[in-house]
Amino acid sequence: MSGRILAAMALLTLSLAARAQDGPKIVKVDDFESELAGWTAVKIEDGAGFGADADSKLAITRDAQHVKSGKGALVYSYELSPATIRLLSLQRPKDFTGMKSMRFWVKCTSATAILVGLNQAGGANYQASLYCPAGAWQEVVLNVDEFAPEDPAKGGAGKLDLDAIESITVMDLGNFLVRMLPDVKGPRLMWLDEVLFSSQAAPQSTGVAKSGKVHLVDTFESPSIRWIPVGFEIAETPRITLFEAPVAIDADACPDGGKQSLRMTYTRQAAKIQGLLRNLEKVDLKKATALELSLKTTHDGTFMISVQEKDGSRYQKLVELKAADGWKKLTLPFTSLELAQDSQDENGKLDADQIKEISLADITSVLPGGAGIGVENVLRLDEVRFLLGE
Repeated sequence: MSGRILAAMALLTLSLAARAQDGPKIVKVDDFESELAGWTAVKIEDGAGFGADADSKLAITRDAQHVKSGKGALVYSYELSPATIRLLSLQRPKDFTGMKSMRFWVKCTSATAILVGLNQAGGANYQASLYCPAGAWQEVVLNVDEFAPEDPAKGGAGKLDLDAIESITVMDLGNFLVRMLPDVKGPRLMWLDEVLFSSQAAPQSTGVAKSGKVHLVDTFESPSIRWIPVGFEIAETPRITLFEAPVAIDADACPDGGKQSLRMTYTRQAAKIQGLLRNLEKVDLKKATALELSLKTTHDGTFMISVQEKDGSRYQKLVELKAADGWKKLTLPFTSLELAQDSQDENGKLDADQIKEISLADITSVLPGGAGIGVENVLRLDEVRFLLGE
């Protein structure tokens, strides 16, 4: 073999090695391919405090239908009850310095939302919540800057310290909902697989854009779903339902957006409002001046867009959507939103620094005439953002 060929092969080898070194660094938390290690079931009981949860069960399953990657996954068996909060905890300190995203797979027997916590030495706890469908693996991808302090007073400078993480927790938010919605109680299963951190950031789908002029509520370019499907039955005794209508990331995106949107599928029913809710209580929106979003419906209808303050004051806008129009982009200055008739506010205006949540609801079937009852509608949502002023 000639010297030139050998030299070329050596250069190729060095080039490939350099490329490998340029790849993202991965810190694997657990792939559940071996024995259960470090994970525990924990409970917080009224009057008894924090302790081990002997009533819940943890195990490694080798059942292929409940494994996302490899040959093993964690299965967590627990029960939701009003007097006890139950959660998964991993007490295994690691150095996550340089990590930019957290990734894992989760599956739940009931549609719900999960709360992921990164807990630091000294008591600071940073959290993020995500939707989990029933009976299907959901990929969770979170940039570390999406984790918000549970208690800002304990969060130091408000920034997650990656070299001080002492534990990771995962909890079904049904633990809190069961106190208000008794139908939520009962036994459940949750599966986890491939929990890791990466030095590679995920595409930004929420947070302040690089321009500094826009706060992205959601572009839906991440597989993570941050919205909760909500139903409200109008009756002598009103009833709220959660997670009833299925939601999923969809490839039908608005023209000026990315490649994905959020899809909700539901049947219009008499005396029932159905929609989507996004909690923003821990987001700094004091510079927000307007809300932008894009919508698409498969059937004509009337929709209500609402922005709620932390004191319960609610401002809203009614929008007519036509199926034939396809995607419709809406820009709603806060001054165009009206105070809801069943709401009160001390100053009669939407205070940006007090925004708690935004919601979108299909009210077609509860309007006079009850149009569209029995129709299955698909509502798509994309490019939700707040415009920021100086």
